[in-house]
Amino acid sequence: MALERTLFIIKPDAVKRQLIGSILAHVEAQGFRVVEARLVQLKREEAQVFYAEHQGKPFFNDLVQYMTSGPVVLTCLEREGAVARLREVVGATDPAEAAPGTVRKLFGESKQMNSVHASDSPASSEREVKYFFGAVALVPEGRRSASITSG
Repeated sequence: MALERTLFIIKPDAVKRQLIGSILAHVEAQGFRVVEARLVQLKREEAQVFYAEHQGKPFFNDLVQYMTSGPVVLTCLEREGAVARLREVVGATDPAEAAPGTVRKLFGESKQMNSVHASDSPASSEREVKYFFGAVALVPEGRRSASITSG
C-alpha cells in the first residue's frame, strides 16, 4: 500500500469543546502522522470555495455558516492508505450511525456537528490538501527531491 497524505479538519464544535488533543491522539493511535497543522478561522469565501461541490444544495449555507462559526484545526495526515483508512477511523457522517470507537461516534453531536471532516477520495484529498497547504504537502517527506534545471 502506498504512503498517502490526506486532509483532516477538526470542526468548530470540537474545538469549542476542547477536543483537539483527544481527537488527534485517537487518530495518531491509528498510525497517522501529523505532517502539518494549523488553527485557523475560516473566512466565508474560503469555506464557500472549499465546499463548492455542495453549492445549490439545501444545507450549503448552513454548512458554510457552521464552518466559519469558530476556529478549526486544519491537518495534513500521512500513512499508508491514508484516505481510505481515515474514512474508517472517522466513521459515518451521522454520529448516531457511526461504528463504535470511531471519531464521530466518540465525539460527534449531530450530523452537522460531527466534529471532523475527512477527505472522501484520493482526488478530493489531493484537491483539499493543496487548497489549504499547497502542493508541497502532497508529496510524502521521503519522496521530496530538489531538481536543478539549467537554462
